[in-house]
Amino acid sequence: MALSLSPAPVFAHLRHATALTPAMLSQQHDTVPGVFSSDYTTIKNVTMGNEQCLTLESDNQNVMFATCTNSNRQLWSFSTIMSGYLKITNQALAGRDKEYCLGTTGGTTSTPTIMECSGSGYTSQRSWQIPANAASSAPGIVYRLVNKYRNDLGRNEVLGYSGNRLRMVAASNADNVSWQFSAPDILTKRPVTGERKVLLIHTHYSDRAAMDLKSVQDAVFGSGSDTSSLASAVAISSHGKLTLTGDTVTDINLGPRPATCPTGAAFVNRVRELAKQKGINTNGYNYTFVDMPSTPCSWAGLAARPGNWIISNNAGNRHWMWQHEFGHNLGAPHATSLEGCGVDSSGVVQIDGNCRNTTVGDPSDTMNGGGRRLYPAPYALYAGWLTDNQFPLVTKSGDYTLTPLFDKSDESHLKALRILRRNGSYLTLEYRQAAAGFENWPSDSPFVHGVIVRIATFNSSTVTNQLVDTTPGSAGGMNDAPLMPGKSIDDTLSGKRITLLRVDAQGAHVRVQDIQEAQNEEKLVPIAVVPEDFSIVARHNSATIRNLDGSRSTGKEMVWRSMEGNGAFGLQEVASGPVVQEIRQPVVRAAFPAGATGKARYQLTVTGSHGATDSKIVTVTVLPAEVKISGKTSAEKGETLAFTSQANFDADSWRWSLKRGEQTVATGSQATFNLETQQLAAGSYQLHLEASANNQQYLATATAVLTVTEQEKPDTPAVPDKPTYPAYVEGTAYKAGDKVSAAGGVYSCKGHPFTGWCAGAAWAYAPGTGLYWSEAWDKVN
Repeated sequence: MALSLSPAPVFAHLRHATALTPAMLSQQHDTVPGVFSSDYTTIKNVTMGNEQCLTLESDNQNVMFATCTNSNRQLWSFSTIMSGYLKITNQALAGRDKEYCLGTTGGTTSTPTIMECSGSGYTSQRSWQIPANAASSAPGIVYRLVNKYRNDLGRNEVLGYSGNRLRMVAASNADNVSWQFSAPDILTKRPVTGERKVLLIHTHYSDRAAMDLKSVQDAVFGSGSDTSSLASAVAISSHGKLTLTGDTVTDINLGPRPATCPTGAAFVNRVRELAKQKGINTNGYNYTFVDMPSTPCSWAGLAARPGNWIISNNAGNRHWMWQHEFGHNLGAPHATSLEGCGVDSSGVVQIDGNCRNTTVGDPSDTMNGGGRRLYPAPYALYAGWLTDNQFPLVTKSGDYTLTPLFDKSDESHLKALRILRRNGSYLTLEYRQAAAGFENWPSDSPFVHGVIVRIATFNSSTVTNQLVDTTPGSAGGMNDAPLMPGKSIDDTLSGKRITLLRVDAQGAHVRVQDIQEAQNEEKLVPIAVVPEDFSIVARHNSATIRNLDGSRSTGKEMVWRSMEGNGAFGLQEVASGPVVQEIRQPVVRAAFPAGATGKARYQLTVTGSHGATDSKIVTVTVLPAEVKISGKTSAEKGETLAFTSQANFDADSWRWSLKRGEQTVATGSQATFNLETQQLAAGSYQLHLEASANNQQYLATATAVLTVTEQEKPDTPAVPDKPTYPAYVEGTAYKAGDKVSAAGGVYSCKGHPFTGWCAGAAWAYAPGTGLYWSEAWDKVN
C-alpha cells in the first residue's frame, strides 16, 4: 500500500541530554470505550442513594427510580453501538424480535426513554459515553452518562433526573449526575500487529558523510536472533505478534548541511522524493525511518506520535534510540514518575493527591530513561500485544499470580493487572525477570524481585505511563521503585490496597483488597513453625509419606511449597490426592516416590495482617535403603564363621547365599549367617545378602568376599644329630671336661682335684664300669 506522510499532530523526540522538560510531557486522562459487552448490572444515582435503582416501567418505554429488588426490569447492559460509544439495554426486553435501547430526543428538554436500537432517528440518540467522575463524593468508581446526540446538537448535557424521572441536564460533576454501576471494560487500544515493513533511508550531506550503514541496519533490523536491535525488541515485547522487516535505500544526498534543524513530516516527504528521483519505489511500507548525519538539531531522534516515521540525528547506530522513537510511533509520550507519596501508621504507602508528578527517569521504560529496556505492559496492551486475559481488569478482591512479562507462555498466564481509578486512569502491575540483552538487570535489582506499579491512561491516539515510587524517601530514588514482598500500597482513586505477598518460581503473588476491608483486619503478626530437619529411608516398591505439621504457626493463611528436590518430591493434601508443588493448608503430606533419594526442602509461608509474611524451611534427607555385612573375610578350612547384618531400617527378612562362581554352596535366612567351612574347598567365595522389611517395602543388598585356605600342619622340630665322642682308652691323660664314650654312654672328666684319676687303671676308673668311676667322671647322658 502507499504510505501517507501527512503532517502528524504531535512530534516526539529524544534529546541528547538525559533531562526531560515539562514541554515533552503529554498527560491525557480521557476515557474512550472500546469494543466489549458486559453482564447485566443495576444503575443507581449517587444522590438518590443505594436503595433506589433505575427501573423500566411496565409500559416498556418510560424509566423511573424504584426500590431495588434485583428484578429483570432493574438490570441493564452496556455494549458497543458504534466506535467509542455504548448502547444501554434492559434485561426485561432481551430476546425480542427487535432490540430496544435507552435514547434521547431533540427539543429544549429531553426525557430519555426506551426506543428501538436501530429504528427511526439517529443512531447517536442511543449512543452514550461513560467517563469516570473523580469529583464525586461517593466512594468507589462513579460515572457520568453523556449522550452523543444531545452533544451533537451543541448541548453540554449529561444524564440526570427530575423528580422520579430521567432528564438530560446541564453538565456538571455533582452527585446528582453521578451514577454507580458495574461498568464494562472501557479501554481503547490501537493495535500494531502482524508484519510491518520499514523503509530505512540512509542519507548524507554533500559536506558531511553518512553514518556507517551496517551499524545502522543492525540497530534497526538486527540478525533475527540478537538482543540489540529494534526488530528484536519489538518481537520479544510483542510475544511475536509484531514483526518488523524492510529494505534500505542508500546514498541519498541531502545537499549542504543546513544551518537550522530539519524536522517533521515535511522533511521526511522531501527525503522520500529524493529516493524516488533515484528510481526507488517508496510505496508499500508502513514506516519510513530516515538516518542522517549530525545536524544542528538538539535531539537524537524525532518521531510522529502516533505515526509512521522516525528521524535519526547522528544516532542511527543506537538501537535504544530506535526503540524510544518507535514507542512514540505506538502512541506513547515521554513517561513520567510519581514520587513523594505519604506512608500511613501501618507503613502502607498512600497514592493520593499528596504525591508529586515528576520527570525523574524510569529505569524500566525506554520512554523515560530506560534505554534498551523492553516496552512496559501498558504499551503492550495498547498495541494489541497482550490480550485482556493476559492483562485483565481487576474488579474484585482476591489473590493473583503474575508470570514474568516477557517469558514465553500461553495466553492463559497473567502478565499484568490493571485497576480502574476514579479519574479514568488505571493502576497497573507487572513483574519482570532478568534476561540477557534488553532485560539484563543486576541480580539484586528490585525490578526483578518486586512488582512494578504504574499509572496508565489509554485513548484513541495516546497511551501514557507513570512509574509509582513505592519506597518514598529511599536513597535509591526510582531505582528501587517496585513494590517488594510483604509491602502494601493504598490507591485512593481506586479504593484498593495492593499487597505483594511473595515472589517465587511460580511468579509474583499479589493480593488486591478494598482499602476499608484491609484496614479492618485484626493486626496479626505471622509466625511460621515447622518440624526440625529429619531423614527417612526410601521405600523400594511404594511411596514414603511423612506429615509436615505447621499447625502451631500463627497467621491467617498458610502455604506449603516444595522448594527443592530431584524433580520427584512433592506434596499431597490427602492420601488419594495428586502430588503437587503447593498446598494451602497447615498440615500436608510430603510424598517421596519409590526409590527416589536426595534432599527435599519444603517452605511454609504464613500470612498475617496487611500482607506481612513469615517463612520457614524444613529439609528432609531421603536416604537409600542400605545393609552391611560384618564378619571375617578369610578363614582356614574347618573354622566356624558367623556373619551379621546391619541395616538402616528394621529388617525382618534375610536371604544369605554363599557362591563359588555360579554355584551356590550355602544359604541362610536368619539375621546371623553361621557357616561351617570344613566341607568347603580352599578358594574364593562370594557372600550375598538381601535384607528387606514389610514385604519388601524396604530392600537392600550387600556382598562380601570370603577366602578359605587349607589348615596348616604344625612344624616337627628337627632332631639334632648326636655328637660323637672318642672311646675311653685306659691310661690317657684326660683333662677336665673331656668327653668320652664308654659303656653305652657319654662321660665327662671331672675337674681338679679329681682330674688325675681319669687316667687311672680301668678296673678302678673306667667310665661306667670301674669300681670307683664316679669319682673321676660325670655321666652326660
